[in-house]
Amino acid sequence: MGKDPTVDRKRNLTLVMTHQCNFDCKYCLQKHEDVYMPRETAVKAIDMLVDSVSKIKEQPKAQISFYGGEPLLARKEIEYLVTYAVEKLSKIPDLKYAFEITTNGTLLDQEFIDFAKKNHVILALSHDGLAQDPVRVDRGGNYTKEKVDQKLQMLLKTFPETIIMMTVHPEYASMVSASVKFFREKGVRAVSMVLAHGERVAWDDESFAVLSEELEKVEKLYEEWNKGNDAFRFIPFENKIRNYIRQKDADNAMCHFGCHKLMVDADGKYYPCTHFVGRDGFSIGSVSEGTDEKKIRDLEAKRVEAKDCEGCVLRPRCRHTCACANHGHTGDMSRVSALQCEYEQLTIRLADQAAAVLISDENPRFIERMYK
Repeated sequence: MGKDPTVDRKRNLTLVMTHQCNFDCKYCLQKHEDVYMPRETAVKAIDMLVDSVSKIKEQPKAQISFYGGEPLLARKEIEYLVTYAVEKLSKIPDLKYAFEITTNGTLLDQEFIDFAKKNHVILALSHDGLAQDPVRVDRGGNYTKEKVDQKLQMLLKTFPETIIMMTVHPEYASMVSASVKFFREKGVRAVSMVLAHGERVAWDDESFAVLSEELEKVEKLYEEWNKGNDAFRFIPFENKIRNYIRQKDADNAMCHFGCHKLMVDADGKYYPCTHFVGRDGFSIGSVSEGTDEKKIRDLEAKRVEAKDCEGCVLRPRCRHTCACANHGHTGDMSRVSALQCEYEQLTIRLADQAAAVLISDENPRFIERMYK
């Protein structure tokens, strides 16, 4: 019998704590409304998760993520909800649980970092490296890099494995490899990267060519920084290598559309993943009414493979049916943009190039990480 998809959904919860943000990023598509999730809504969602994972017989796991806007604008609520959830989840035998927050970092202080350490809260930092100032100003139009750099150093002292979440704006693609070097020099061990998309950005052949040259440089750095017992994770490469080794389909492993987690908006409505929060036609239930399994099936039925992809040898390794990536680039869950297609081909080629060098007995830490 196949795995019940509702089980995964109800043990991986993302709470949109607020739509508000103290940044005004050049690529952001959010409206930054002064909306916050009521405590009773969040508590109902957590109670649902607790009830669900308490019924899992083997290797129960649970994760609660806090999202925004900038989630730490609701810091006191997050502290209350984490404490509430820990009290409930810690009573379930053998349960492994964690919390996750991706923050722009400006509201971090040592007190909250200590709270996170104590309560199994994973903190990821949004930082665009050397493009931070031209792309990520605050609501007053002020540069943010110097302040966020200071917060990064504070964070790394307690969480040396902190992941950087870097978004690449096409106008600043030339800064990618230098930004990765910058993070390495700061002591960062893991960088994730996505391409900015939507109506506020415009990729063209020239900007993608620049990106390609930059990622070629990153691949060489990745090789250099993973030799011997050294270690540096560049997530776009890591995912391609690990999924290939484990024979995992890239979309099944990476796309969470309605199957692996519930996104709960501030008003209590459920959505299939981050990109679709608040979008008309994509709500799949609510904390008061539960999940609408028919709506989920109907939406999933619309997420089909594009005909252009059917004969491609890279299909199992490509995120060509990722609903949010497709919709974000083309407005259609089942239409892959030329940009996404080229980017997938590029990252697969470079990941394989790195793996061919690094999968060697001379690089024990890399092998352990890939095959663990």
